[in-house]
Amino acid sequence: MNSTEHTPERPQEAAASPRAAILMVDDHPANLLALEAILEPLGQDLVKATSGEEALKQLLQRDFAVILMDVQMPGLDGFQTAALIKQRERTRTIPIIFLTALSRDAAHVFKGYAHGAVDYLLKPFDPEILRSKVSVFVDLFLKEQQLQRQAALLRQRDREALERQSALRYRRLTEALPEPMWAARADGSLTYANRAWREYSGHHEGYELSLSSFLMDVHPADRERMRTVWSDGVVQVQSSTQEFRLRRKDGVYRWHLARAVPEHDEHGQLVGWLAIATDIDDKRRAEEALGRFKTTLDATLDCVLMFTPDTLTLAYANAGAAKQLSSTVEELVGLSVLEVESAFDETGFRKLLAPLMSGTLPSQTYSTNHRRRDGSEVPVEVVLQYVAEGEGPGRFISVARDITERQRAETALRLASEAKDAFLAAASHELRTPLAAAKGHAHLALLKLGGQTEAGPGKSLQIINRQIDRMAKLVEDLLDISRLQAGRLSLELEPFDLSQLVLETRDRMAVLSQTHELKVEVPERLEGTWDRGRLDQVLTNLLSNAIRYSPEGGQVLVRVVAEGDSGVHLSVKDQGVGIPSEKQRLIFERFGRAHGSKYGGLGLGLTISQGIVEQHGGRIWAESTGTVGQGSTFNVWLPRRTEAQAATPTESSRTPS
Repeated sequence: MNSTEHTPERPQEAAASPRAAILMVDDHPANLLALEAILEPLGQDLVKATSGEEALKQLLQRDFAVILMDVQMPGLDGFQTAALIKQRERTRTIPIIFLTALSRDAAHVFKGYAHGAVDYLLKPFDPEILRSKVSVFVDLFLKEQQLQRQAALLRQRDREALERQSALRYRRLTEALPEPMWAARADGSLTYANRAWREYSGHHEGYELSLSSFLMDVHPADRERMRTVWSDGVVQVQSSTQEFRLRRKDGVYRWHLARAVPEHDEHGQLVGWLAIATDIDDKRRAEEALGRFKTTLDATLDCVLMFTPDTLTLAYANAGAAKQLSSTVEELVGLSVLEVESAFDETGFRKLLAPLMSGTLPSQTYSTNHRRRDGSEVPVEVVLQYVAEGEGPGRFISVARDITERQRAETALRLASEAKDAFLAAASHELRTPLAAAKGHAHLALLKLGGQTEAGPGKSLQIINRQIDRMAKLVEDLLDISRLQAGRLSLELEPFDLSQLVLETRDRMAVLSQTHELKVEVPERLEGTWDRGRLDQVLTNLLSNAIRYSPEGGQVLVRVVAEGDSGVHLSVKDQGVGIPSEKQRLIFERFGRAHGSKYGGLGLGLTISQGIVEQHGGRIWAESTGTVGQGSTFNVWLPRRTEAQAATPTESSRTPS
């Protein structure tokens, strides 16, 4: 009796922690070190070869679960080495994964598959995807080895006892497997499926198993391919590895990786086939989702970076990042994000990250400069987010948009606006002198006519006089806008009766239209400290607008309500065309008009009124449904007396121009 028979538990002990060998072939030692770092977490034996010749020597010495092969190597390249491996009976079934940055051309990839590759990965590849693919082949190899060890153990028993008990032992072994497993005769006809398959598919133990019935549970799109692969494998007595979809008992198709291997007796004669399938649906979907995600990011023009919170090392950079930072993706990955974020040191940057990791903020948006590889900088707007990963440390995602052109446009717009304001101020100032002269001569001419303004030259002079007043008002509005922009709109504060001012303004404005009823609701007396001339200007603007935007006439209601000693609420309500909701913010902007030029005006009155009210420490706002006939209500709130007003010295209400 040999040593194996004396100690039957040794194969079981060895099987408790099996290890597979993985062959890595690359003529660059740095690439081999990188592959070793990626695959080391799998806990398997990693064997390195720096040439095709050395790889063939290693294959003579031991069996490997999978081969990772670089395509471009001196001497024997990857394709030539793979062809030699496939010619040898012992090594022809070993899965080969090509790793290359040589070509992304479809013809080149097809050439790799034609040389027997099970996969073809282009550099740079995702370490997690590579590790996931290798782990599947390792699992299949170990399961195959386990089955072969168990088969070898059974063959070591007495032949007569084996013949009596082999069926029962074989059933127990396969029934204990967690993955679906099938057995077939040498001709490929299926004879058995284990418990895992029956539970997955919902078939009872007495189910009539055949190749046709099995293929009915394969996805229709994969069915003919699997039939052909199985038939070819049986004819050529060749192992095969395929990904396909199997229907679960609830009707859902899930991706599986199946490995079919021939079973030989001690004389090397083919006695049957064993096939086992591993569910890879979750891994495949994760890989596909990751692939789609990275494809989307690479199509993004913005700079997208991912980095770890512990070391701040860049784990991912898209094509947009490489372009924006004048670098390559390979050069960026592995750098510290602080080499890109030029405005921060580590302490300051971690303060920025802290509220994201704690969940206090969902994201951070800020403007900064990114440093390129050549030392130059590019202005960017960054959106930074933190993505948790279960029990892991998570990752930060930074999306940075180049705002160089936006800054140039903003600068040009600001300079143009400043030039426009300067022109308006200068033009308005220059117009005051000729207008004053024209006003004086028109007044003298009217005096010489002795007030005869009903017809002839007197009527014409009266019209000229009114148009000069209108022009002077427009010029004064332009000057007020310039003062507001320059912060030189000062107030001359004095105590007066606001109710009296409202009544006076109502009487003055009533002559402008005979179709409008100007109604006033004010307290008998309402004392406060304000600039009387400026509030007269605000009231005049609001009443003029109420009349202008009520072309059909109707009531205009002016109401003043005292809010104790703290403030005053003044409102002007009309029954006109109203203000559309989307235009209510526009009307307080310079030259902003809710209805265009249809009703006249420059669009300055409300801007000036807002500046005057805010200068008083108050606020102004509009309310409107935008419905014709329901009109608008303009509200003004003013403080009656404040300590600041009491302490403010009297200033000129008009800054000399």
